[in-house]
Amino acid sequence: MFISLDWISDYVDLKGLDVKDIVNRITLATAEVEGIKEIRRVVRGVVIGEVKSVEKLTDKLTFCQIDCGEKTYSTVCGAPNVRVGLKVPFAPAGTVLAGNIKIEKSNFFDKFGESGKPSEGILCSAAELGMSGWHEIVLECPDNIETGTPLAKFVPETDTLIEIDNKSLTHRPDLWGHYGFAREFAAVFHRELKPLAQLDLTAFDHLPAYPLKNEDYENCPCYGCIEFYCADFQGGGTIPSPLFMQRRLHALGMRSYNLLVDVTNYVNWEIGQPTHAFDADKLGGIRVAVMGRNEKFATLDGQTRNLLPEDLLIWGSRPGGDDRPVALAGIMGGLETEVTESTTKLLLESANFKASRIRRTSGRLDLKTDASQRYEKSQPPSNVKVGIARILKLIKDSGANLNILSRLTIDGDLQDEVRTMTIPAGRLEQLAGISLPPKQILDILHSLGFDANYQDKNQNGDNQSLVVGVPAFRSKKDISIPEDIVEEVLRIFGFDNIPPVMPSQPIKPLFIEKPLKMEHKMRRLLAAGHRFLEVHHYVWFHDNWLKTLGFEPGETLVLRNPTSPETTRLRTTLIPNLLALVPKNRPFRDSFRLFEIGRTFFSVGKNKACNEKHNLAGIAFQRSGLLEDFYLSVKSAVEDVLAVCGIRNIRFVDGVSQDIEIPVTGSWHIPGCWVAVQSGNKILGSMGVLDKELMNKICPEGGQVVWFELELDKIFGEIFGTKTGTLYPEIQFEEPPRYPLSWQDFSLVWSIDEGFDKLESLLDQFKNPLVVRREMLVSYRGKGLEKGNASYSFRFWIGAPDHTLSGEEIESFHQQFLTFIKEKNVALRA
Repeated sequence: MFISLDWISDYVDLKGLDVKDIVNRITLATAEVEGIKEIRRVVRGVVIGEVKSVEKLTDKLTFCQIDCGEKTYSTVCGAPNVRVGLKVPFAPAGTVLAGNIKIEKSNFFDKFGESGKPSEGILCSAAELGMSGWHEIVLECPDNIETGTPLAKFVPETDTLIEIDNKSLTHRPDLWGHYGFAREFAAVFHRELKPLAQLDLTAFDHLPAYPLKNEDYENCPCYGCIEFYCADFQGGGTIPSPLFMQRRLHALGMRSYNLLVDVTNYVNWEIGQPTHAFDADKLGGIRVAVMGRNEKFATLDGQTRNLLPEDLLIWGSRPGGDDRPVALAGIMGGLETEVTESTTKLLLESANFKASRIRRTSGRLDLKTDASQRYEKSQPPSNVKVGIARILKLIKDSGANLNILSRLTIDGDLQDEVRTMTIPAGRLEQLAGISLPPKQILDILHSLGFDANYQDKNQNGDNQSLVVGVPAFRSKKDISIPEDIVEEVLRIFGFDNIPPVMPSQPIKPLFIEKPLKMEHKMRRLLAAGHRFLEVHHYVWFHDNWLKTLGFEPGETLVLRNPTSPETTRLRTTLIPNLLALVPKNRPFRDSFRLFEIGRTFFSVGKNKACNEKHNLAGIAFQRSGLLEDFYLSVKSAVEDVLAVCGIRNIRFVDGVSQDIEIPVTGSWHIPGCWVAVQSGNKILGSMGVLDKELMNKICPEGGQVVWFELELDKIFGEIFGTKTGTLYPEIQFEEPPRYPLSWQDFSLVWSIDEGFDKLESLLDQFKNPLVVRREMLVSYRGKGLEKGNASYSFRFWIGAPDHTLSGEEIESFHQQFLTFIKEKNVALRA
C-alpha cells in the first residue's frame, strides 16, 4: 500500500523532515516501509483553459478554441470528453511535457489537403502531465478555477510515496487510510495533528429517517445511509473533482472519473472506510440480509456471480414492488442500481461488516476489491458515521449545491464510545525494563488520540494505576488488553531507545519430562538399531481406507470442523494409517520399516469426554523371504524397545487362546497371526503379521507385513510408577558363581499349533534347586519330524552355591527332567 506525503501534509507539518528519516522512524514505530517512490509531474507552463468552441473534423478529431485568459488558442484534439465550457489544462507551443516532449505549432489538413487548422498547443491528459498513465481523456478541471491560472497552483511538481508492507497492517485497520498514518506521523515526530473536516450531520436530525432494516447484526454490526440530491450533478455526477483530489488518486494508481465517484474513493483511501452510492430513484428502502438461497447476481463490473444462501447482500425495495439484491455487502455494488446519467437522487451507504464473512465470500468469488480488503481488517463501526460526514463535507467544499433529503439513518451499534482500560502500577516498567516519566507516557498516549491520566497518588506520593480511554477509531481486535497500551507507549518512545540488558536470572537447562526423554531413546533405538523411519500422520481416520481394511472402530470422538466428510473420526489406533503407507511405498522399495509415536483418542462417559492415550506403533514390509525370520527380526526390535526402558520380563502370549483384551482390536488381529506383549500381569500391546487375505486388500501385488503397537502410558507407568523407577535403569549385577556350572541340552518335540509360549509355560513348572537359568538355543523344522511339529533346543545351567556338582547330582538332575517331560507327554528329539 502506498502513502502520499503530499496527502499527509494536509494534516501534519512535514517541513524540515528528511524522507530517509521518515522511513526509518515509521518502520521502527508503526509499520515496515518497503520502498520509496518519487512522482515528478510536468506542470510548468501549463495553464487552465476553457473550451469555447468545438468543431468536428473527423470521427475522432475536433478543432477547439481555448480561452486561457490573456489569449485564446486553437488546437486539434482527439479526446472524446472535450465539450464547450469544459475547464482543462492547456499546454501552449514551447511547453515541455512528460517524456521530454516539446509542444510545437502545427497545421492540420483534412484528407483532401484542404481546410488547414492551426494547432497552437494541446489539451493535456493525466499521462501527458506525468500524473499517471491514463491518456484516454483530457483532465477535467472544476468550473470555479479562473481561466489562465497556472496548473502548478493546484498540482505540485513532486510527491513522495512510501510503500508500506500490507502484512504489518493486518491488525491496524485505522492505518488503511492516510489520516491514520497522519496521526502516527504527528505522534512519532511530535507535531500537531489537524482535525479531519466533517459536515455536521446533526443539522439534519429534523429530516425523516430513510427506510432501513438490518436483519443480521452479526454479519453487519452497523449500517448507515443518507439520501440527498445535487442539481449540479446533472444526472450522473459529471462535476469534475477538485484537482487536489484528482492528483492524489492518480498518484496512488487510480484514475479520476467525476466528483461522486472520486470522493468515495478518496475517503476510502483517507480513513479506510468504504462507501457506496446508489441511484435512490431505483430504491424505495434498504434491507440488510443474507441471500437465503442459491442465486445469481450481476455486480458493477458486469459479471454475473453465483451466490450461496449465507452470502450477505444489501436489498433494495422497488417503489411499490418486492425487494431485490442491489449490492454484494462489503465487496461491490450491483449493476441495476448504479449511478447513471439519468440519476437525480442518491443514497450514500456507509456500513460495517464482519471481517470473516467478507473474507469467505470474496475469496470464493475471487473478487478482491479495495472495499473488501479493508473490511477484512475489522474496521471500527464508528467510521460509518465519519465516512458519510467526510464525503458530504468534501462535496460541499467542491462548490456543489447539496440538498439533504433524510437524516443520517443508523441501524446497529456505532460503538463510538471510549473504552476504558487500566494499567496496574509498575506494569509498564516491568514489561519495558526501564522507567519512563509519567508526563512522557501521558504525552505519547495523548498524541495517539487516547485519553489518559493517573489515579490519585498514594500516601507516599507515588502514582497509582494508569487509566486509559481507548478511542473508537482503534479496533477492539487491535487494542484489547493492558499490554497493548504498553506497546503503544514503547513503540513511540522507541524500542531502539531501550538499552539491551542480559537476563538477570541464572540460565538453567530446559526441563524435559522423563517420558519425553524415554521417547527419544526409543526413536534412536528403532532408527539406528533396527532401520525404522519415523512418520507422522493426522490424528483422524479416513473412512474409505477403513472400509478397505474392513475395520470398524466403533464409538469415536468426532471433529466438529473436519477437513472432509471422510475424515471426521479421531483415531483410536495408529495401525490403519501406517498400513496405508504400504501401497504408497511398495513400488519404490523392496523392504521398509516405519514407526510412529502419537496420541489416540477415546470417548469416555455420558458427556463423551476425551481420553487420550500415547502409543508407539510400527510396520515392516518385505516383498519376499522367510516370514518367520522376518517376524523374529521385528520381534527383537520390540524386545529392545522394552529393554531400553528397563522392562525385561517380557512374554509374547497368544491373544486369542488366552482371551486377552487390548484397547482396540482391528481386522489385522487375525486368530493365529498375533500375540499380546505382556510384562508380568500387564498387557503392554500387541504384534502380529498380516494374513494373505488382508494383505491382498492392502497391496494386491503381494508382500509380507509385520506390525506392532505398544501403549506407552502403560510402559511409562511400569517404569516410573515405582520408587525404583529411573530413566536409565540400573544394570542388575550378579556375582559370578564361586563354583563352576554345568549344563545340559535337551531338544524337545512340540506341536507348532500349540505355540512356543505354551511350551515355555510348561517348562516353567519344572522345579529343581540346581537350575540357575534356562536358555532357548535353536528351533528346527524339517526332515525327521512329523508334519506340524518342531524341535526346540534348550540349555539348562545347573550348579550349587557351596560346592562343585558331582556326577551323581548331575545324573539325578538329568533323570528328574526326563521324568518331568514324560509326565507332560513331551518327547525328546532322537
